[in-house]
Amino acid sequence: MPTGEIGADRRVRRTRAALNAAVVDLIVERGYDAVTVQDIIERADVGRSTFYAHYKDKDDLLLGGIEVLRPMIDSRSSDRLLGFSLELFRHARSHRRFHRAVVGRRAGNIVLKWLTSMVADLVRQDLARFPQRPTASIPPELLVQFVAGAYMSVLTAWLTADDDVGVEEVDRFFRTLVVGGLTAVIDPTEAQVGTSEPARAGRRTRTARGTPTSSAHDQSL
Repeated sequence: MPTGEIGADRRVRRTRAALNAAVVDLIVERGYDAVTVQDIIERADVGRSTFYAHYKDKDDLLLGGIEVLRPMIDSRSSDRLLGFSLELFRHARSHRRFHRAVVGRRAGNIVLKWLTSMVADLVRQDLARFPQRPTASIPPELLVQFVAGAYMSVLTAWLTADDDVGVEEVDRFFRTLVVGGLTAVIDPTEAQVGTSEPARAGRRTRTARGTPTSSAHDQSL
């Protein structure tokens, strides 16, 4: 890559990092609904035209900072039942300030909806690998929403609590609460052939905003 392009790419990353840091700071201080684009650009010390060269509004900025999550989780999840759970907890711990800001009461609903949709899609794709037991007759989407809701509840409670529960421990709590019930409905020993790693490599995300793709935002999370 030519030197000029490398320099321009670094400037883009720095600008986006400054904007992401600014919006997270302001969410913590004021709550998302009270934050304006003007507040963000003043905190980040960038011009209005620069902001709109990267994002169409503050929602676009905030979602742009988390959309890299999905391909990251896909690439690192294990093949066990609900194999995404530990990796997402790890990411949340590594970027705790960001996650606490966006799942807390002051962040508004936009990110919470996106995260819940992402988790539901991860659960849906994972459970599709396993057949239901002959004695079970639970609608698949009901099962998906149950597991996704449980995960988001545990994640939110963990991030907003004052006690310092570790990543592996909170993952164990979640799995203890959920996996036992799941195995009464599905047979985790009967995974569908060819739907684990190959499927993960080619997964397509359906979320409220569209298909997340890797971008320069990952350094800002």
